Amino acid sequence: MDSTRLRAPVTHRFKPVGACIYCGATQGRLTEEHIVPKGLGGTLVLPDSSCDPCAKLTSQFEMRVLRGFLDRGRQSLGIKGRKSHRRPATESIKQTFIRADNSLVEHDLPWDQSVKVKHLPVLALPGFLNPKFPPDPSAEGIEVSAMDTLTMGLGEGETVREHASVGMQFQDRMDIRSFVRMLAKIAHGYQVAVHGAFPIEQSPLVPIILGKRWDARNWIGCTEQNPLPSNRKCLHIIEDVRLTADDASASMIRIKLLSEHSTPTYALAAKIKEKPT
Repeated sequence: MDSTRLRAPVTHRFKPVGACIYCGATQGRLTEEHIVPKGLGGTLVLPDSSCDPCAKLTSQFEMRVLRGFLDRGRQSLGIKGRKSHRRPATESIKQTFIRADNSLVEHDLPWDQSVKVKHLPVLALPGFLNPKFPPDPSAEGIEVSAMDTLTMGLGEGETVREHASVGMQFQDRMDIRSFVRMLAKIAHGYQVAVHGAFPIEQSPLVPIILGKRWDARNWIGCTEQNPLPSNRKCLHIIEDVRLTADDASASMIRIKLLSEHSTPTYALAAKIKEKPT
């Protein structure tokens, strides 16, 4: 088993692909891809790698995550998106406090004085790594086993005490499907960037990215074995691991978002190539 890990504190541009990495199109305009979305501080760029229709599709589900349940957390880290969308410090946020009698009370707090939370879904072990539940062609969906929530901004305890409360309540609509498709896009883009283009039919992730198939639990999940470490020197960690078996070889991409914190290690099967018989 070999592995490579790439840290990217500054923008790194890979060799242009010259074809859409999702549908294979070579005609028409090809745009560059940020492997990790720019709205998450991504600095790995893959030029000439996405046709306009595929770029529009992937941008839509990325925005549902970045402007959705990850919005407050990423902005509290000072991460800007493509259009430098950023909340002004004077904007207020409604915060819900829990009183000692379990009643709820809401207060409007300025953005820079509020508590922000970031949620990252913890997924079950994917089928390609699970000998008890190996990949099943009829499987659909994704299994969420827990939710990893980080508090950002002012100390939550201090804010709670200032408002004569015993806790805080946060409610966010979680678009798990869009998040999983975003993970698949990161893994597929990284696989192409590091190892070059390959036949799309060898990727179990592309149909999930394009919304043509939803057997995500077979190929996408979390692993607790040898988790990627927390690292204050880089925002995200991506690791490429080669797997071999008697009848096939595979490339697994492991991803740790916001690596300064103890966040989940996601594992995705980016490429599967059957050996000739």
